[in-house]
Amino acid sequence: MSRVIIFDLDGTLLDTLEDIAISANFALTTLGFDAQPTYKYRYFVGEGVFKLFENIFATNPQNQETIHKAVMLFESHYAQQFNQNTKLYDGIRKMLSFLQKRGFKLAILSNKPDSFTKLCAIKYLREWKFDVVYGAREGVPRKPHPKGALDIVELLGVKPEECYYLGDTMIDMQTANSAGMIALGALWGFREEAELREHGAQYVMKTPSEVIKLLAEV
Repeated sequence: MSRVIIFDLDGTLLDTLEDIAISANFALTTLGFDAQPTYKYRYFVGEGVFKLFENIFATNPQNQETIHKAVMLFESHYAQQFNQNTKLYDGIRKMLSFLQKRGFKLAILSNKPDSFTKLCAIKYLREWKFDVVYGAREGVPRKPHPKGALDIVELLGVKPEECYYLGDTMIDMQTANSAGMIALGALWGFREEAELREHGAQYVMKTPSEVIKLLAEV
């Protein structure tokens, strides 16, 4: 079996919640809406920036023009301060170093805009070799659609069933299962165990060290 693991980014490799909340709240207050508590963003994120604001406005729906304005404000602000509070989760450094040493091919698939995904990878993950880094790309359906995940395995020349996919939300578990990959749920991220198991996690990892233990014999 090939050694390949695809990672979600936000809530899996990087704790980005505070910086996302700061920029989203900047967009909201600029447009005259109330800021949201940072903890609520655990449930707003995961499906891309447009959906982020749709989720925020779920109880107070807004038109497409307002959401597009919010997205533009968010992206402009986030580009300037995406690295103010973001950090690797505890244990990620050890996990990635172990996987790289063991010869695993590493990849990232995120619903974060592709430019920001690559920016974060360069800023925080440059000491490891990632064979593919994809965020949300124009013309490619976002997760949980399997297209992005299947693009990665095609590029790497492996079969989907030979790949592990590690993520922290139901979107990631659905992506892994729809692509025919082995779904690993990360409990140190934004969501709870019940969500991960309900949406198809084959393994649930409490810490990155448990990922090392699981893959040590692969």
